[in-house]
Amino acid sequence: MKKDLTKDPVPFEEFRHIIAEELQVETGKVVREASFVDDLLADSIQLVELMLHMEEMGISIPVEAAWEVETVGDAYRVYREQTA
Repeated sequence: MKKDLTKDPVPFEEFRHIIAEELQVETGKVVREASFVDDLLADSIQLVELMLHMEEMGISIPVEAAWEVETVGDAYRVYREQTA
């Protein structure tokens, strides 16, 4: 069963666990400074799948803002701006 995260903003710890699970990397590698491509070795298909999975969970990162997302910290910042 999927967790509905639309009520309250997701804390960074939970956000990073979702990314680690989706990209199948160790949670310890998912830090704010980690580049999705260079550090987490995500390709474009994995990134699209990650965004779709997060959207299903209520974590929205608008497509137009996705272009400015390079690191985990960027993604979390854009997500938090959407929940503000």
